Amino acid sequence: MIVRDVRRTPLPVSRQFPPLFALMGAHGGSGAGTLAAMWAPAADSDGQWPGDPSTTQHVIVVAREHMAGIAAAAEVLRQADAGQAPAGVQVHGLVTVAARPGKTPKDVRRYAATVAELVPAWWQVGWVDELISALPADLPMWTPGDPVQITRRSGTDLATVPGAIAQTGLDIVTYFADVRSALTQKENA
Repeated sequence: MIVRDVRRTPLPVSRQFPPLFALMGAHGGSGAGTLAAMWAPAADSDGQWPGDPSTTQHVIVVAREHMAGIAAAAEVLRQADAGQAPAGVQVHGLVTVAARPGKTPKDVRRYAATVAELVPAWWQVGWVDELISALPADLPMWTPGDPVQITRRSGTDLATVPGAIAQTGLDIVTYFADVRSALTQKENA
């Protein structure tokens, strides 16, 4: 079992507001850095637990949709379940990112579904050809309130965040709004 490092410094504030959630890559090449670059409310924790309480400690684990990636996500989630994450860290979900165009093999899908049962939410990001030749600094950014347009993409234009990725970002932000609303209702009851 690989024990994850703890990030003792705050997550970077690279936008107008501090991050709402941290994307924690379960392994190198998970896609966490790319997604964090495209979702304004996210920050990449560089595969470390966000241990500084002055920044968000709401975590979403990110893994590539292949057996090694899902196994790495399972390991991170088991560590959190065993209390090995820093105090205050809450793991809210799992994002799996397609490892190739087309359908994910059935055995990988089944394993991912089983691992996803360890968290309250699971989001899947499909393959986006345009990301292969894009550098993180050149990626467009989705911000809550931006329109989400689901279209069939072609070519290499990344002027806007691909609709499916923007929709996943919106789904995650909506999840956090629902969690906050439920907590507020519970406190007021």
